[in-house]
Amino acid sequence: MKALPQEIKDEFETRNHWTIAKSSHRYSAIPIDQAHEQENKVVKASGGAVGLTENPVAFRRWMTAGPELARLLRQYEDGYLHDDDPEKPANFEQHEQGLAAQKTFQRQVDSLSNTICKMGNPFLDDFPELVTLDSRNCANEAVVNTIRTLEDTGTKKYQEYVKTVLVDRSHSIHGTISKNSLPLFSTKLKVSSKDCKKVKVLENNVALFGQLYISLQNRDGDISEFFAHEVQSYPPSLSEFGKLNLSGTKSQLLQCIEEPNQTEAPALYDCKVLDGAVTVHALPITNVSTFQEYADNVFIPHLERELCDTQRWMWCGTNIGQTA
Repeated sequence: MKALPQEIKDEFETRNHWTIAKSSHRYSAIPIDQAHEQENKVVKASGGAVGLTENPVAFRRWMTAGPELARLLRQYEDGYLHDDDPEKPANFEQHEQGLAAQKTFQRQVDSLSNTICKMGNPFLDDFPELVTLDSRNCANEAVVNTIRTLEDTGTKKYQEYVKTVLVDRSHSIHGTISKNSLPLFSTKLKVSSKDCKKVKVLENNVALFGQLYISLQNRDGDISEFFAHEVQSYPPSLSEFGKLNLSGTKSQLLQCIEEPNQTEAPALYDCKVLDGAVTVHALPITNVSTFQEYADNVFIPHLERELCDTQRWMWCGTNIGQTA
């Protein structure tokens, strides 16, 4: 396109004279070369044109009479096929207008809508990570960097090709173009082993301790005070190389909870914290059929019973928070 004259560029870019619409459906135009191939199929018919290009006389006759034969066939179809005939080219349906395609599209739209209602609108989220809609898993940083720099990479490669092939002519137009090995969503990225990460952490600690030793030569410092502060980029007690420690079971947390000295429940509480999600799932719903009945007969009476013996309460588990 860079080497074409300006008048040809205008035909392609401004007047859109590079497609042909063979039917009345919108967005179903095809390129000119594809239309030529379809007309060739009409001329070749069922016998084909095998060996036609090897005979110059037959090939010249086919080139001369081919367009006329295609015109006569089209004129015959327009004259003897009624307007509602499905065999008429103008009545050909686009491949996405079929019943199966429409059902598939409707099912996919419903699935997307249900996922957005369940997981939340992804266009309203305000965080720098790139996450999947259904699982909320964060994509790898290398993949995120690829998505953010993909347009700049393509522009740079295009400018490099124009300069080397069309301007400087230092490379042949038939030369191979190197492939960009960019990490994508389907790429299996290599994960560094824990030993390599531990070695890296030790190297950073050695450098830190060396700087500390040099600074203590000229300044009064307390080693105990230094080690009282966190010197790692992440707390080792809570995470391992930046990832939270998810090993273990919830029952192990009971060992950290002190046993209460009071064996009986108090008559009055200073504060109660109610988990909305747990409360909704714990209450029975057998005698109600609407949300209004559930609120009037089950949910609100339960809250009133819980709050009658407390001076302060908090609601959590939803976007509503209140203190009374």
